[in-house]
Amino acid sequence: MNMKKYVLAFFLCFISITPILAQRDHIDISNYILCINSYAESSPWSNRMISTVSEYVQKNPKLALYAEHMNTLMIDNDTILGEFKNMISQKYEHHRPRLLILLGNPSLLLRDEYRELWGDIPIVLCSEEKFIGPKDTYIYKQPVTQAERVPISQLADPYNLVLLYSNLYLRENIQLISHIIPDMKKFIFIGDEREINQTNNLEIQTKLKAINPNIEYQYITPQKMTTNQLLDSLYHVDPNTTGILFASWFYKTTFAGNTSLVTNAHKLIVTTTAPIFTLNMADITEENGGMIGGYTYDQKHYNQQLIHTISEILTGKPAREIPFYMPSDGAPIINYTILLRKGFSPSICPPNTHFLNKPLGFWKQNKYFIMGTLSFMILLAIVFFYRIHSLNSIKKAQQKEIDAMTNYKNLVNNMPILYMQEEVLADKNGIPVELIYRNVNAHFEKNFFRKEEVVGKKASEIFPESMPDFLHFTQIALSENKVITFPYYFKKIDTFYDIVLKANRQNNMIDVFCLNSTELHKAQQKLSTINNKLAMSLDELISCHGNGICEVKQFYATSTNR
Repeated sequence: MNMKKYVLAFFLCFISITPILAQRDHIDISNYILCINSYAESSPWSNRMISTVSEYVQKNPKLALYAEHMNTLMIDNDTILGEFKNMISQKYEHHRPRLLILLGNPSLLLRDEYRELWGDIPIVLCSEEKFIGPKDTYIYKQPVTQAERVPISQLADPYNLVLLYSNLYLRENIQLISHIIPDMKKFIFIGDEREINQTNNLEIQTKLKAINPNIEYQYITPQKMTTNQLLDSLYHVDPNTTGILFASWFYKTTFAGNTSLVTNAHKLIVTTTAPIFTLNMADITEENGGMIGGYTYDQKHYNQQLIHTISEILTGKPAREIPFYMPSDGAPIINYTILLRKGFSPSICPPNTHFLNKPLGFWKQNKYFIMGTLSFMILLAIVFFYRIHSLNSIKKAQQKEIDAMTNYKNLVNNMPILYMQEEVLADKNGIPVELIYRNVNAHFEKNFFRKEEVVGKKASEIFPESMPDFLHFTQIALSENKVITFPYYFKKIDTFYDIVLKANRQNNMIDVFCLNSTELHKAQQKLSTINNKLAMSLDELISCHGNGICEVKQFYATSTNR
């Protein structure tokens, strides 16, 4: 029985460490890049780096990319670190990578093992720190003191290494928060137990005292508070006197003897009303991410530099000969939407602030439309000028056409409009079968019947000959819930109408507008006759003057067809 307990305990212990271990198969591809991520696979910072490299590798079908995740929070003793080292050795021993990409300083702990396994392999280190501390600080999650710090620059030559510094701009972030919250009395730093946050905690305390020693400081970690407790505390902070800087909120949890890593709890934090700033650009870019912003470098430029460095190494340049990249383009990045939601005005932000998700101004929003419209108007003016110039020989005929169009315009502007409001009666299938007059206007009375003679009467009784057309288009207006326009010829009075039907499905009513277009139709006929006559005249002109006017005829014919 005791033996079974021991076996079970060993099995559970083994399961607890398996999340940090990658699959132990061998890599048979020789042309590949190996990326070793110090943090969890879901870490926004490292995930962005891996995505950038992945996009680059996809453009080269002969090149592959592999990634291994240390999950540093899960490594709390030398044994687990040794297991990760053995996994790397067994999996990648047959073929040496073209280069190593290390994300975060913990991945640099195995630098001697990398040299032993692959020799003088080039290393690209992306790190938030310009120094490396003792191994125990990363395993036991302790801050790296000033005395313990070894500059990364001392490792460049012996380890064939180049650093791309991912500056956290701690001082600048504190100054940004102080600028937006000028009455700040309390500063809260939220971060998990990783070495980077432990070290940042010391740095923030020092820098905060230099800026304003009277500000109360609090460092919150998952070891001090549960996520729910953190949420409760954030709901009660005073947004006008409290500045909050968020780093990360990863923590270990144990269930049924299995230890796992919780990585998404930070998404709950942004649901509070507290104004939260962040060290992670990925938390800022989301329109509804909840983070106000922070001071950071240009992520796009950093990614470009990473790809440029990889390209140089793949073409044969030693990593140790490449200068370190130190971002010099840091600036406040503010999520405009979240800033307003938290009750702050954009006007209080520093002058060099870059706003994300900010609505475009009138000009920026409509500049292409405005420029396109102006260009079209200029082009149209040129076309009309050319047309007038080309048709100068037939100016008299053109003037007649203009006069005709003027008469047409006056006719349209002065024509009366008839209005009828009718109730729609439908069968069991919802198909209109009858219309009942409920209201008419004065123009209707003037042209047809008095109001009291038609209100309450069926349309089939008043205008039986028009019922099929009106019922047909009424059904379309009701079913599609839109305005329908159609022409109608009232044979009894020899009158053309343009009918507009506007349906109201809620009360089964339909508004009918009748625009007398008889004279318009006649005007159009007259205009067509004039154009035909002009075309015939133009043919005669062409026969008299030769080919010199052929272009004019062609242009005029095109114009008249319009």
